Amino acid sequence: MTRFRLLLIALFLSLLLHLALLGSDLLPAISQPPESTPKLEKIDVKMQALQLETQDKPAPGSAGVSLRPSAAAKTKPAKTKKDSSGKPRRKPQASQPTEQAAKPESSAPTAETAAARASSEPAAENLHPRQAAEASAPAAQPASAPRAEAAHEANAGFIHPDNALRKFPAAAKIRYQGYWNGAMVGFGDLDWQQGNGGYRLDIAVNPFIGPKLRYLAQGAIDKSGLRPDSLQAFRGSDLKESARFDYGAGLLRYGSHAEQQQPLKSGAQDVFSLAFQLALKGGALGHAPIQITTAKKIYEYPMAPAGAFDYDTGAGKMRVVVFRAEGDGDVSEFWLAPDFANLPVRILRADKDKRIELKAIRIEVNGKRQWELPPQPTIRNKNAH
Repeated sequence: MTRFRLLLIALFLSLLLHLALLGSDLLPAISQPPESTPKLEKIDVKMQALQLETQDKPAPGSAGVSLRPSAAAKTKPAKTKKDSSGKPRRKPQASQPTEQAAKPESSAPTAETAAARASSEPAAENLHPRQAAEASAPAAQPASAPRAEAAHEANAGFIHPDNALRKFPAAAKIRYQGYWNGAMVGFGDLDWQQGNGGYRLDIAVNPFIGPKLRYLAQGAIDKSGLRPDSLQAFRGSDLKESARFDYGAGLLRYGSHAEQQQPLKSGAQDVFSLAFQLALKGGALGHAPIQITTAKKIYEYPMAPAGAFDYDTGAGKMRVVVFRAEGDGDVSEFWLAPDFANLPVRILRADKDKRIELKAIRIEVNGKRQWELPPQPTIRNKNAH
């Protein structure tokens, strides 16, 4: 009995000592970082509604490049015709200053370089304003070199795709790191497919511990946007909840067996299709509340841009527009990247009990990898994706 009492006293003293250390600054910070809401800035990057991608982009792009040299080549026979007409070389000289002004620093004034430059100029429309200033200042105003250097410095460290993404993709895959209350708990994969008037959005969450979660959203799509038909939520291989948009009956059915129902309102979305509706429409969904279902519940709140932010991925920044909705103690956020076809590079769902985040680490569009976060130095190198 004496030994038992001594053991209890030792355990009690050890507990007091650990509590004292945790309450002091003697122990280093462990695990999850403090939760913080970024200070959003005024929106200075324009989101645009995108046309649906109906075929592979490289084919029309390569055709456009090949047509440029042939057009340039036609101007050379025009010179000989003008020489014989009595007005020597005035018109050829008038058609060349724009090319020569753009080429003084080029290695050779060939038609190929002119075509490559002409095909790359429209890409500036979808760039961050800082990069657009950097790209346009040297060509349009050669005398403003200091301004171009300042723009280059301001744009340093920002991530952009190799080529501008001007249409909403037929296919996209995004890999995320998943966080629960600030601690990384696994990975998530988003697979987007659209074509022939329909879409399929498949999201799989693979935690390090626990069953796999999967969400499958399907519906119709056209130039007016997404029209969801169903959302299914799986835990492991079991269907937990589902939502069905019954347009014929005018009902939104939801719940564990879709046994609950509410009147279906115009513009209703499931929580995952909503991100792609925002992306396709350039964020222009109006200020009226939107009926949104998670398959388990139904919410109604407006989804409007809250501001812009330089999202630090850990290996470069992306300029994003943050859409936030709050209601009934819940918060939903979609961080859309205009440079990457308005795709969601970060998704947040939070309530009074939990905070779930998905942060992109890889983006593929139409089968081509557009960006990937290099492996980061961590204790277990969990980002060795």
